[in-house]
Amino acid sequence: MLTLTKMHQANFDDYMATAITTYASEKEANGSWPKADALSNAETAYQQLLPDGLLTADNYLYIIQEKAETLGYIWFAKSNQDSETAFIYDFEIYPAFQNRGFGTQALSLVESEAKQLGFSALSLHVFGSNAPAIHLYKKVGFGVTDISMRKTL
Repeated sequence: MLTLTKMHQANFDDYMATAITTYASEKEANGSWPKADALSNAETAYQQLLPDGLLTADNYLYIIQEKAETLGYIWFAKSNQDSETAFIYDFEIYPAFQNRGFGTQALSLVESEAKQLGFSALSLHVFGSNAPAIHLYKKVGFGVTDISMRKTL
């Protein structure tokens, strides 16, 4: 049975060890940030979003588990634009566990958790190149709210 477990400091430290560099690489790969600035921009973004780390108010960080095995993580927070919306900042099912229904199950658990916390909606951002994630989000009921596009010259 899949569960969401609140991150403890050790989980958070493990998460942060890769999250910033992964985010920097994604922003660089999609053309949002130049390579020279990507890592420092990502560090700044995480510092602004999680100034008190795991204890940052209105932020909810969980590991996704089946029995004692960690399959991934999810981080959502109260949206800056709408206090009734939870914004999913980061979500991953580790590659070894993908395409087995765990993402769908995890998002269902997140919906329940967000409702219990008083939220009435979930929102997120997904990179346009991430077709598997887009497919998953559409499958569980997320709709497109806007689209940004870019052309390299």
